[in-house]
Amino acid sequence: MNIRTKDNLVVIVAGIGMLLSTLDTGIINVALPFFKSYFETTADIAAIAVTGYTISLAVFILPFGLLSDKFGKLSFSYIGLIIFGLSSLLCGLSANIQMLIMFRIFQGIGAAALQATSASLITTLVSAEKSSSAIGVLGIMIGVGPVLGPSLGGLLLSLNSWRGIFWLNIPFVLLGLICNHKLITEISENKYAKHIDYPGSLTNGLFVILLISGLSLLSSHSIVGIALIIASLIAVIILFKVERNKETPVVNVINLIQNKSLLVYLYET
Repeated sequence: MNIRTKDNLVVIVAGIGMLLSTLDTGIINVALPFFKSYFETTADIAAIAVTGYTISLAVFILPFGLLSDKFGKLSFSYIGLIIFGLSSLLCGLSANIQMLIMFRIFQGIGAAALQATSASLITTLVSAEKSSSAIGVLGIMIGVGPVLGPSLGGLLLSLNSWRGIFWLNIPFVLLGLICNHKLITEISENKYAKHIDYPGSLTNGLFVILLISGLSLLSSHSIVGIALIIASLIAVIILFKVERNKETPVVNVINLIQNKSLLVYLYET
């Protein structure tokens, strides 16, 4: 495989991964009133289809980034595309709100694998001559996804095709899988033996779940929401205590906080 073909395939895989993961963050928002009526449920339960996706994405993106370094970014993005594609198909086949929520959580796991690998695929596999434009493409995908999502969701609902909100992803997933498979079979990646910080990952996941759940419940169940936000702050303190003496903490910002010279620099600027 020549360098130009490799660069183009990597950009396609990374771009599709970032587009899909950001697109589905907001495409379902406009459909929540419809799902409330269609599945005969409450607004709070219907909203879990959004928060469930966001929580699973946020919880898994950090450990997936470490795992992709260890087992290969292309392999991990390939798995992410499969999970995302299958869960998108199943979301559209959901017969009740419980099924939709469950498959949206799995979709968020696939999105985490895609987001965790998209940027690193470009920085590690794209040639130096093409890297600037490739990063620019990725930036466009990051911006287009959240903006395009609500518009496409509204259009599909107006056409009486709520299942299309999820099935819209499948052609892009198939294209990504074809390009990804081509890359896996013809090029080799550098892999790094990294220690996976399970206690840090679990504590960070708990923090994310508590914080996002608390914020989502503030308007409807304010007391519960505030309690969860307070619990998330406690989880941050625990996370700091768990990670502060580790050489490779799961949350790199802890190292930045402990770097006094960086704090002085930020203060001075």
